[in-house]
Amino acid sequence: MNKAVIGLQWGDEGKGKIVDFLSEDFDLVVRYQGGNNAGHTVIVDNNTYKLNLIPSGVIRGKDCYLGQGVVLDLEHFSKEFNQIRKKVLNPKVFLSSNISLILDYHKQLDKINESILNNNKKIGTTSKGIGPAYQDKVGRKSIKLYDLKSKNIIEEKIYAIKRFYDPILKKFNESEINVEQTTEDLISFYDLVKDLIVDNSFVKKVYRNKKILFEGAQGALLDLDHGSYPFVTSSNTVSSNIIIGSALQVDYQTIGIFKAYATRVGNGPFPSELFDDIGDYIAEKGVEFGTVTKRKRRCGWLDLVSLKYSCEINRVTELCMTKADVLNNLSEVKICKSYNSKKYEDINFSESEILDSLSLENSDFEVFSSWGNITKLSKFENLPDNLKKFTSYIENYLNIPIKIISLGPERNQTIIR
Repeated sequence: MNKAVIGLQWGDEGKGKIVDFLSEDFDLVVRYQGGNNAGHTVIVDNNTYKLNLIPSGVIRGKDCYLGQGVVLDLEHFSKEFNQIRKKVLNPKVFLSSNISLILDYHKQLDKINESILNNNKKIGTTSKGIGPAYQDKVGRKSIKLYDLKSKNIIEEKIYAIKRFYDPILKKFNESEINVEQTTEDLISFYDLVKDLIVDNSFVKKVYRNKKILFEGAQGALLDLDHGSYPFVTSSNTVSSNIIIGSALQVDYQTIGIFKAYATRVGNGPFPSELFDDIGDYIAEKGVEFGTVTKRKRRCGWLDLVSLKYSCEINRVTELCMTKADVLNNLSEVKICKSYNSKKYEDINFSESEILDSLSLENSDFEVFSSWGNITKLSKFENLPDNLKKFTSYIENYLNIPIKIISLGPERNQTIIR
């Protein structure tokens, strides 16, 4: 059966490691949305792999595909692909010809968009040009990978884009679009990646009846339509976007992945956020610093209200819990079970005044004793009773089984039930 690994929080749940772990049993690993604003760090045999675009299944030598729902920075992709070729023999990576490209002016526009917002309204964008690239896609101004076969088409499109964006760039003291340089850069990058480009029919034909693993980027609570808008990413991160973003009409089961606590980067609601020494401890012990941004992540207790919402909108059938080891040495561990003494069935992100008022003070928690060092355990039955109670409470609340538990960053620090 095909499977999808979807983040259930605000991203950074450890999807890269779990995709690497699971990909051994699959033929193709597919990325279907987002850009190089995602960051997956995988550690295997003392080797660290940092990936922003290429699915982490590439580490096992699996075929990988970036679908049309991805926006692609060709310069970044070329560097990442060349880096992975130094560690993986003959990596097999395909790019959908229908992918929209991220160009330098998208990054300039990203900075402008963030600069005009008040501090408390800033999104916390990575400034990688992701949002403006998706805006151009919707506005039918994208340069696609398939356009790069023709210099005339590139120039024609860039001239039109220049007329549209130069007045904005000039107003904010950004350099105007250089048509000749942009065209030259795109042709050079095309020469580097043209052998990787395929149309959607190729993937459908070659991988028909093969086992496919879909790798999500970011998390469900950052989904453009279902997340904490406007503090969201620029694409649909939920599992229902898989078919649109990959063009692969296949059935799949969804594995929802979450940390034993919660983190987020940037602004936006975070009801279980910690502002004390415990929050700082989790950040340090869990190395909670963005793979892309290097920013310290906001840390808090696991929030089951939002987790239940994420499970429902992603049709999650099984769960994976990561980073339980980070909480090893705390005297107690908490789980947020309701807001304002009311167990919400879902979250209405349109009720901003309610979300803004949510905090530790008016959230309700279940308290557990911590479980000590677990990093060397390999079987579920050997887990401490306190950790079993913790996982059972989550399963009963969500009515979904936890099938995978990650106890550390290494591939072999993973328990399957």
